[in-house]
Amino acid sequence: MRFKISEIFDSIQGEGLMVGTPMNFIRFCSCNLSCSWCDTEFENGEEMEVEDILRKLNGRWRWVSLTGGEPVLEENLDKLIDELHNNYFKVLLETNATIFNGKIFDKSDFISADIKPPSSGNVGWDSRVMEYCIKNPGRSQLKVVIQNDEDLEFFWGIYREDYPNWVLQPEWSVVRKLNYGKILNSIQENVRIIPQVHKVIKVR
Repeated sequence: MRFKISEIFDSIQGEGLMVGTPMNFIRFCSCNLSCSWCDTEFENGEEMEVEDILRKLNGRWRWVSLTGGEPVLEENLDKLIDELHNNYFKVLLETNATIFNGKIFDKSDFISADIKPPSSGNVGWDSRVMEYCIKNPGRSQLKVVIQNDEDLEFFWGIYREDYPNWVLQPEWSVVRKLNYGKILNSIQENVRIIPQVHKVIKVR
């Protein structure tokens, strides 16, 4: 099995409910979207066997984030997850919520579904991804990046009060410009506002 990898590195998780957790990151090259504020380089990548991937992981950290891009596009991703589990790693799947794959979701230890708002230029998601997360609140989060009021209105259009793990992530270019007073006045206790902490402390 070979996978096209953009990079493998270790750092802290900078987004969502697992923020601050030391982990490995495997960034894949494939993506089915083109978000206006995407900060990932997809053009260059290296074809890697599973054994090569495992050798590059920092064994001190138990968590491995599968990110991208869109990891679910990767053929044999379920087998890579099996190998990570066989080597005592836990798997965080970071997905753009447009592709549902029950096998991959079931095998992942935690799922971060990033539902794209209007400012991304790619509004749309697979409702089965959201329903899966709602049915599995102990190992999932639903995240929406917000850049403006339209994004906030989009969030309220998909919001479900019966789900405990909503994350609003300020888009980095406007992180100091958003009206947080307005946001705080509108949200419920099951919604968290979490910026990209890795950018705040200037790590990868």
